[in-house]
Amino acid sequence: MLTILESIFKGFAQWLYGLGLEIVQYIANSLLDVFSMDLDYFRRVAPVTDEIVSIIIAAGWALLLGNLVFQAAKSMMTGLGFEGEDPKLLFMRTFVFGFLLLASRQICDIGLGISASVIDLLKIPNSVTISLPDENNFNIGASWLLVIIINFVIMWQLIKLFFEIAERYVVTAVLVMLSPLAFATGGSKNTADIFKGWCRMFGSMCLMMVLNVVFLKLLIAAMGHMPSDVGVLPWMLLIVGIARVARKADSIVARMGLNPAITGDGLGRGLPGMVAYAVVKSVGSTVAKTVAHSAGKGGSAGTRRSSGPAAGGRSAPPPTPPPAPPSGGSGGGTGQ
Repeated sequence: MLTILESIFKGFAQWLYGLGLEIVQYIANSLLDVFSMDLDYFRRVAPVTDEIVSIIIAAGWALLLGNLVFQAAKSMMTGLGFEGEDPKLLFMRTFVFGFLLLASRQICDIGLGISASVIDLLKIPNSVTISLPDENNFNIGASWLLVIIINFVIMWQLIKLFFEIAERYVVTAVLVMLSPLAFATGGSKNTADIFKGWCRMFGSMCLMMVLNVVFLKLLIAAMGHMPSDVGVLPWMLLIVGIARVARKADSIVARMGLNPAITGDGLGRGLPGMVAYAVVKSVGSTVAKTVAHSAGKGGSAGTRRSSGPAAGGRSAPPPTPPPAPPSGGSGGGTGQ
């Protein structure tokens, strides 16, 4: 009976493992278009992009001219205590950034083209073939179970990495869409920090897309040299380490002084974090109620003991009242 149940469980687990492997393989091959840094795929999937860009360009012009009027008004009221910019420099910056706003799409294409050239030098593979350990890599009785556990750990890390790469691609596309608003803020010194922040984030995201390809090639190379027997466990730790570092690359780049968008907070951390928070909160409230209830019982028992009869079953005698002062004189004086 146990042998039959073990065979059923083994077959079901291997069936789930096969489905998971096919899903990971399909996702990996589907994401190869994202690595090319070509935003044409984003426009095909979301055809409303061109309409949104035209509206954002109009909003950018309104922001640029509105900022010009506001900063010029501040310059005219410098005698009233307002700090304004030099009108000549203000009009010159607005004129220059007006041309940059019209050419914002072409400027972004130059940055994306540089990143695409670096990615071409790295040579993106045409397809991804994921090879994972099998039962022949181990010499134990439950080798199939160990294989499934190791492979599920690796596949879960790869799936989270793929979602992270997709989020970075979307962030890069959104930065390109919002580029007219960023160039519109460069017409004044007071709002130039917004434009500089956009430039740092756009450059950092282009770097992140290049790092995505670097980590992908590292994963493919590491998974192509799989050891056997005991060496599989350090190999698994290496694969998981590469995938986790690839997902945390944005935080590492941010520590270096750049400004990439931090992505991936929702997947793998949101739901477990909420569950863990709910469990900890429930346990904490239960412990607090238990402690408060025990303290209440202890206080009531102590009150009852202090107000109860004395030892031996006898009541304590009532206290003796103090003697009354003698009549006809004060309590502290002497008679005449």
